[in-house]
Amino acid sequence: MSALLVALVLVAYANVMAILSARRRWDQWRAFTIGNSALGLALLAYAATAGLLPAVWGQVTGSGLLLGLVAGLLPLAMILAMIFLPGQLGRDIVASGVGAISTRGFVYRIGVQVALATVVFEEFAFRGVLQVLLVQAVGVPRSAAFDAIAFGLWHVVLQYNGFASVRGPGRWGAALGGSLVYAVLGLILSVARQSGGGLLAAIVAHGVLDILMFVAMFARRRQMLRADARTRSARA
Repeated sequence: MSALLVALVLVAYANVMAILSARRRWDQWRAFTIGNSALGLALLAYAATAGLLPAVWGQVTGSGLLLGLVAGLLPLAMILAMIFLPGQLGRDIVASGVGAISTRGFVYRIGVQVALATVVFEEFAFRGVLQVLLVQAVGVPRSAAFDAIAFGLWHVVLQYNGFASVRGPGRWGAALGGSLVYAVLGLILSVARQSGGGLLAAIVAHGVLDILMFVAMFARRRQMLRADARTRSARA
């Protein structure tokens, strides 16, 4: 299986799933949890039969894990700034991430939907199988760039769905801007995977970023709810 075919399958799957979730009013998180699990198992079977698993996993040292930690914390700082700054952007990020989810539901989201169905799946798919195939096809330097482009395209319709409060052409502009951010993140994760010696470095980076980001979203939502309640009380 070629790197191009794997990239096309990943990008098409994510965008079609996001479109179907919006049009049929599916729970997008649940749809992707199921879909990512099935696709992840298919990729695992392919990698095992093709003898790719040793290359996919690689060898990660202590310094590689430290690199992964730093690679996750740097983009996290920028995202936290967007979440906690006043304005609609922070509210949109929180709404797309945690919505009106309960505390119990949030624990499930962090432990299953984020840690496993998002972080582990995406890293195995993009920085694992796809990046190994890209390295074989185009070499190490260009593989990171192509992997990042695919990762950005994976998020286009997901970003469009997330910017529901933006109307008109500006919604697509916001979606493309968000996808560009994900492409940059994909490049960071690809470099972490190559420099760290294996997939675990990228999993650590992505895990630190996503888990702490969602914890921050949940905290920010509680803060916004209290602020909104005070505003309603003042108006009463």
